[in-house]
Amino acid sequence: MTTNKLNPLFRLTVKALKFFAFIVLGFTLAACLSNIIGAWHLTTSIFPTVFGYIWRSGIILLCFAGAAALIESFR
Repeated sequence: MTTNKLNPLFRLTVKALKFFAFIVLGFTLAACLSNIIGAWHLTTSIFPTVFGYIWRSGIILLCFAGAAALIESFR
């Protein structure tokens, strides 16, 4: 029998980082496909807004990861 002894913040951070990676990968794939089908102007108009959200959420997730690492190291 195994028990999950990890901090809930650590588990939440890992799950959020997984979904963050999926979002970044999805946007990258969508940008590449829009270039192929000739709709690059749509991606270039949306890119500054999406990049701002991705950048900010990445910084927040890094802060959560650092806090979770600190909490785990104190235990």
